[in-house]
Amino acid sequence: MIDGILALQGDYFAHGRVLDKLGRKYVYVKTPDQLNRVDTLIIPGGESTTIRKLALANRLWEPLKNFNKPILGTCAGIILLAKKVINPLEETLHRLDITISRNAYGSQINSFVSEGKLTQYNKQVELVFIRAPRITHIGDGVQIIAEHNGEPVAVEQGNIIGLTYHPELADDTTVYEHFYGLKKFKEVRVS
Repeated sequence: MIDGILALQGDYFAHGRVLDKLGRKYVYVKTPDQLNRVDTLIIPGGESTTIRKLALANRLWEPLKNFNKPILGTCAGIILLAKKVINPLEETLHRLDITISRNAYGSQINSFVSEGKLTQYNKQVELVFIRAPRITHIGDGVQIIAEHNGEPVAVEQGNIIGLTYHPELADDTTVYEHFYGLKKFKEVRVS
């Protein structure tokens, strides 16, 4: 099994460091051929408009729309995966039945680190928000997997996980372990 990290823009190397820590074999994806060879994909944070433009220029946009294997999208990645984006409207991959508001927590200067809860693990973790988007609507079939101050900050639908924060910048790897099937969530939640 080979994991992929979309390497068009953003701090994709930080995700690589996490996968190194987990002992995962991965490649940085920049072409449709590389995308065809991977079994999973991480879409990193960065600037969603720039990632989309570079994906179009590299003939990756349509292959990304049709990539039916597991995807983990962080920050800009969840923006690209959402069915609808506001502030401003933006074309997406239409993969997660959610609505996202871009930069909803403010500009770069408003970036922050806080604690949140991985709801399915009943676990407090550090969350790093950088020009973070906000999930404003969740459709049917979408499960909340992390919250911050009672708001959803990570969701899962089928084989796709989207996070409004940057797990690659914190020490906890639970989200990655969950994504790769290395760790399963508890069947019974504890309040």
